[in-house]
Amino acid sequence: MFDWDNIRFFLHVARKGSIRGAAKVLGVNHATVLRRIASMEEQLGARLFERLPSGYQITPTGEEILVLAEDMESGALALERQIFGRDTKLTGSLRVTLPGLLATHCLMPDISKFSEQYPGIALELITSDTALNLTKRQADIAIRVAYKAPPDHLYGRKLVTINQAVYMSKDTLKKRLTSIPAQPLNWIVKEEDGPVPAWAIKSQDKKPAQTMIVDDPLAQITAARAGLGSCVHFCFMGDPDPTLDRIPPGDTHKYGEIWILTHGDLRRVPRVQAFMRFMADAILAKRSLLEG
Repeated sequence: MFDWDNIRFFLHVARKGSIRGAAKVLGVNHATVLRRIASMEEQLGARLFERLPSGYQITPTGEEILVLAEDMESGALALERQIFGRDTKLTGSLRVTLPGLLATHCLMPDISKFSEQYPGIALELITSDTALNLTKRQADIAIRVAYKAPPDHLYGRKLVTINQAVYMSKDTLKKRLTSIPAQPLNWIVKEEDGPVPAWAIKSQDKKPAQTMIVDDPLAQITAARAGLGSCVHFCFMGDPDPTLDRIPPGDTHKYGEIWILTHGDLRRVPRVQAFMRFMADAILAKRSLLEG
């Protein structure tokens, strides 16, 4: 009989294509992953991976095992969700994923209030912009910024729109508005976002503007505060900042929609229901801040 733990290790190596990548996901060291794969290969009497300079490439035998292993994983996860879904207590662990900026700059006080109200629920917060897989129990609940309706197997609701605007430091904006002719805008952009969007540029600048590239949204808004230029940022961060102003005409632009979601199998678990109700109310109360 196969050791399910070995199969989990095999799945992660197959998906990551490396021992190091699998070890990071599993939270173990490099040697543990090697030992588990070697044990599985010895049990099967066949090689599951070719060791190449570019990484671990799955063999034809490994491909056959992968199909069976993924079926086993799906079955195990379905059983886990069913067992979790029958839990009737307002106690226990609850794994929640949400975008980092939304957590740290908007919702953390509300999460704190939830913990005070429900001290028996142990929260595990995963702050990530990656949409974690609720089917695979990477999280029990997701507060997610989405651009389309979620798949049918997820249960939840759309709450509010999250909007952006163009911000600049108040001092820099004042100088710009009083200079004749007006100076072109210098832009601060995140590299992953690409060029400044057309809705932000509009027709304000006839001359080419300089662009400063950063790799982090906090660095982006901090650079704007320091007077290095303007940036497109979330209204929930820009509007409350006393050092920033929106550049006229101050229009907002839709970035996405905030949804709160769980897997359908978990929707009746009391602690899942309690958190979803509490946070939905908290987010709806912040509609004007989030929509700008």
